[in-house]
Order: sequence, then C-alpha cells, then structure tokens
Amino acid sequence: MQQNSANQCTFRQHLPNPPFCDIPLHHKQIKLFIMSKLDDSLLSGSRGRTGRLVVANVNGIEVLKIRPKKSGKQSSLKQDLVKKRMKDTYTFMGAYKAFASQFFGHHFGMTSQFNQAMANLLLAFKLDYLQNQINISYNEIQFAKGNLLEPIPTAIASPVAQQLSLEWYNNSAGNLDRESDLAQILCAIEGEANTIFFQTQIKRSETETTLTLPPNASGKEVHVYIAFCDNLLTQVSNSVYVGSVTLL
Repeated sequence: MQQNSANQCTFRQHLPNPPFCDIPLHHKQIKLFIMSKLDDSLLSGSRGRTGRLVVANVNGIEVLKIRPKKSGKQSSLKQDLVKKRMKDTYTFMGAYKAFASQFFGHHFGMTSQFNQAMANLLLAFKLDYLQNQINISYNEIQFAKGNLLEPIPTAIASPVAQQLSLEWYNNSAGNLDRESDLAQILCAIEGEANTIFFQTQIKRSETETTLTLPPNASGKEVHVYIAFCDNLLTQVSNSVYVGSVTLL
C-alpha cells in the first residue's frame, strides 16, 4: 500500500507472485495488475472501491458495501414482479420526490425522509404472486408526515370536464398562523404510472380549491390526497387520503 500527500491510499493486488505477471503479446511484454483507490478526506470522509467492496459516506457515516454480481440466470416471475414494483413506486413518487425528501418525517440514523416515503409506497403496492400483478391500496399512501395540524377534507367532486373540486374544514380555530397554511395536493390517476402534485397558494382558511387535470385523466378514477404546509415552508402536516372521484 502506498500513501501520497493528498491522503490518497493506493492498493495494488498483483497477479500472481512474483509482483507482476508478464504476458507475451505479439513478441512484446505487458505487465498486468489490478489497481484500486481509496480517498480519505477530513471534510467528505472516505470513499472509493477495491474489487467488489465499496467504501461510501452516507450522511456522515462511513459504510462498507459490496457490489452485486451479475447473474447469467433468467429471472423468475416473482423476481420480475418485485423489480416492477420498485420501478412503479419510483415512477409514482416522481412528482413529489423533492417534497417527500424534505417533509416525510425526520431523518434518523441512516434512514432518510426519502427512504421512509419509499417504504410507505412499497407497503401500499401489494404483490399478488398468484395473479402475477401489483394491487395498489391507495388509501394507505402518504406523501407527507409532520406535526402540523392535519387537514379535515369534507367533499370532492368533478363539476366540469378535467376539473377537480376539493373542500375542507377550517380547523385553525382562529390561529392566524394555521389559517395561512398552504394546501399541498397529490392526485393519482388509476391506471397511470405518474402522479400529479400541486403546491398551491390556497390557504387553509379558504376551505376549497379547484384544480385542472390533464386531458388523459378524463373518464378515469382519480385518487386525491391533501396536506398543509406553513407559509414559511418549514413544517408540514400528515397527508390525508381524501378519496376518489371519476373525472368528467
């Protein structure tokens, strides 16, 4: 092992003994060796890899991981279904990923807010191995978790084509800070992989809003969720499943 002035450790694994393996190639000699690199920094921590071992810094914690081997075997139906669920949950969260990464509970240990939001989706996307399909329990999905006053939805409807109306109860009880909380609304169109996320400027005290959805949502069932965020965007309530409505 060699160490240079930049705290960079270099490892060489020679193949085999003696130190280098000379291989004739068109009457020339080449020297074959495997080289790996591990960087050590006081500010960013250690990182690098040697073979299949990977050193990474995750939220200030140094971890040692192993890179999976590629398999030449054909995957089973169950494995394909598990892979599809992971892909579907990533797509579902795409619209609100940045929001959930900040406002889905609190970071603890090596578990981030994004990890917690993904865990919630994986529980809601249920695997049916017998039918080889994924069944979504929409009422189990959340996109936000926090300590702010929860919304109390009262009505949902589709009054005109492509429009969704949502009403809620003003439960601020005269608290001016809570009256100014802003509505955050998530819409999931049944049968569609992507969701639609609205970060509105509609206040809790206004008790209603109307949203326009894209043309592909017409005639389909739309599942709706609502949460409130304070106007400084520092706190959030738990999101609540409002219900579903067939969009005109």
